[in-house]
Amino acid sequence: MLRQSLCALLLVGTSLLVGCSVTAPGQIAPRQADSSFINDLSTLPSQRLFSHDNPLLDTASLAKAVRAIAQSQDEASLDALLYYLRAFSYFGPMDKLTDAEYAALTGALNRLGDSPLILESPRLQEHFAVTLYRYYGIDNKEDKVNDQRAEQLASLLPLLNQQLKRTAKQSPSQATDYALWETLRAYGMLLNVGRKQPDGALNKQLIAAELDKVLLDFAASTQSLRDQQDWPRANAYWALGLYRLALPSGEEGKITPAEQALDDAMVRLAEQDVAQRGEAAKATYTLGYHVNAFAGQEACRDRGTVCLLPELSQVLPIRHQCSDSLYILAQDLTPDELSISCTKLTSQEADFHRLLKTQHQPTANDNNDALQVVAFKNWSQYNAYGQLLFDISTDNGGMYIEGTPSNPDNQASFFAYRQFWIASEFAIWNLNHEYVHYLDGRFVKYGGFGHFPRKLVWWSEGLAEYVSKGNNNPSTLKVIKEKLAEAPDLKTIFATEYKDGLDRTYKWSYMAIRFLAEHHPEALVRLSHYLKTDYFEGYEKLLDELAQQQSAFSNWLTEQVAQFEENDADKAPKINKLNRYAYRDYLMPTHLKLDEAHQHF
Repeated sequence: MLRQSLCALLLVGTSLLVGCSVTAPGQIAPRQADSSFINDLSTLPSQRLFSHDNPLLDTASLAKAVRAIAQSQDEASLDALLYYLRAFSYFGPMDKLTDAEYAALTGALNRLGDSPLILESPRLQEHFAVTLYRYYGIDNKEDKVNDQRAEQLASLLPLLNQQLKRTAKQSPSQATDYALWETLRAYGMLLNVGRKQPDGALNKQLIAAELDKVLLDFAASTQSLRDQQDWPRANAYWALGLYRLALPSGEEGKITPAEQALDDAMVRLAEQDVAQRGEAAKATYTLGYHVNAFAGQEACRDRGTVCLLPELSQVLPIRHQCSDSLYILAQDLTPDELSISCTKLTSQEADFHRLLKTQHQPTANDNNDALQVVAFKNWSQYNAYGQLLFDISTDNGGMYIEGTPSNPDNQASFFAYRQFWIASEFAIWNLNHEYVHYLDGRFVKYGGFGHFPRKLVWWSEGLAEYVSKGNNNPSTLKVIKEKLAEAPDLKTIFATEYKDGLDRTYKWSYMAIRFLAEHHPEALVRLSHYLKTDYFEGYEKLLDELAQQQSAFSNWLTEQVAQFEENDADKAPKINKLNRYAYRDYLMPTHLKLDEAHQHF
């Protein structure tokens, strides 16, 4: 009896102490944490842990880790186990995790989140936050799976809210700053996934949890300024901007009461900040909440007391003339990079004119005789300053704006950014693809964007893909090979709209253009001629005729797939990376690094 009473007292102190029960004769005692497994993890170098070659990154080992998390009683073991979970989320078979395995993980995290161990350990707090957005910020193809993950996350969100309040009160240090940063990131990362499926289970659960309240309370507190640095407040603003995007939208784009209430609350909060910190507070609001809610230039001007519109020369100090018809505005390109970019653009013009036999003659009433290329440092900078300087939507991967070509003062512009995810190399994302849009609008399609009523998406995007990539397009051929059995026919491809998805819009459209270029080049030229002369009826009639070539198109697709061989790089297993557009580079505290102890990919 004495032993049972002592055990009960210990269980009150920590819900993790699962090995302290009295076992009756013939019963099996609860298994203790696998010390050898934990030791293997603890001694594994980070480079080896975060690797496809790590033999421990399988579902059986994950199950061991989850059991051990529920049973471990010391910080060092939990540190190793939770860091293992992070490695598994990048290099392990995440798509093979079962409902039972997720249920076990959720139970272990619930016990951990309530334990004294995590209350006293910034390192474990950091891990807890990362585990939440790496394992529960998912969008599965199966609604049932999404429902289950959202319900499991719902039990963990109160623990995250408690952790935010706890980490905010901790004295600043490297360890506590990592914990606070990852806790704030957990909100934003989850919301960034959820908001892309507004009616999905994850988004509904995040809205139902009223995450805005805890984030607003934190952002309004003095604790969101840390050693006079505002990175915690800026990260909270960013998460609130994503919460704004996750809210149900109104009919015809009208602002709903919930959206207006959040906007008003943010302005009040920012006004209080500006009263204390001046222009620095304006920058925090603008780059934290405003641009990440995609509020745009006009709203920033209307909120002039808290929102900051920069000067163009401050953001884009470099102007480089490629030719009489082409110049680049850049944020950070070197002379060599500017020269490379110019050469890439001008070198494909000849291919375009030869393919469509344009005779280098522009369409009637087209004054877009020069293209402006705006090249930002990365997507984060494009997202912020594309809105503030050029009043464009930046919830995309870059864009070409043709404007009104009949206007003599019109300026055609392509907005792009450095491919920041290939840091060792240099390229501007979609540079050649978007330049084809300019050539197409200048020398082929009459009028501005939207002039023709339908059946132009396949032409615009397929042509841009084909001219910019030619026959060297392995990423497209890989998809075509995988999905050949469900290939859309030519009639379907010709009717493609942007809402039909990336594969239809870019990959299948590319294949249709390439098929015509190889087997019906004269028809491709006639299509371009009809568009140039604003004869849409002829264009549409010819598409109907070309749709009759379906049998030949199907045979040609089969031939392309048979000839295609993936190179070794394409065959290599992929890392389950973070969405490269999920976070903002300027939000990361400068004193925190993604080093071997804090890996992310």
